Amino acid sequence: MNISSYNPRFIILFILACLIIFPAISQGEDMFSWFRKKKEVFLSPEVNGIVTENGAPIANLEIIRSLMYLDEIDRRDTAITDEDGRFHFPKKTIFSSIPNKLIVENRISQEIFIRNDDNKIELWSANQSGIKEIPEYTNKLAFINCEVTNKLVRFEFKNYNNEHLNRIASSICRWEDDYIPTHIIENGEIKYKIHDGDFNKITELFTGKEVEL
Repeated sequence: MNISSYNPRFIILFILACLIIFPAISQGEDMFSWFRKKKEVFLSPEVNGIVTENGAPIANLEIIRSLMYLDEIDRRDTAITDEDGRFHFPKKTIFSSIPNKLIVENRISQEIFIRNDDNKIELWSANQSGIKEIPEYTNKLAFINCEVTNKLVRFEFKNYNNEHLNRIASSICRWEDDYIPTHIIENGEIKYKIHDGDFNKITELFTGKEVEL
């Protein structure tokens, strides 16, 4: 049969298979070794922060960091605040063969929180795309100022790769720069909208009624 009668997609797949298999065979290697090689996956940058209540530092408070990749392993570590309410987490990476899959959407879930009875006080919650360090996240987590009486807020910050699509995270913490609060979260649901990043301009999400919190 003439090769022109074959499906073009089949021809392309055949060529790709040859490019992968033939070099491996010629070098005496296992043809699937490439898929087993592990790549470094960046889970979290170094984290520094301070926790206060009504402006006073909280000492001896357990802070939990939870990091989850596509393998769905919840990698947790803890830090204890010092007498000044400060805490620290080191940079965290792992090695995984998952990034070698031909079709995979790499995503990392990052959470830093305080366990308060059955509730969580979120100091940081975000989803990171890709397996490499994202400078915007590193800058945000270099120092987080967390007052536990603050409302939990969904906020936006700059995306260095796309100026029209901001990064998104949620936190009770506050930043002086590159910080645009957009919504207030209560009981796990977005309840209020913050207009122009101004906490004095708040409306109830579904009614549009102005409120003061």
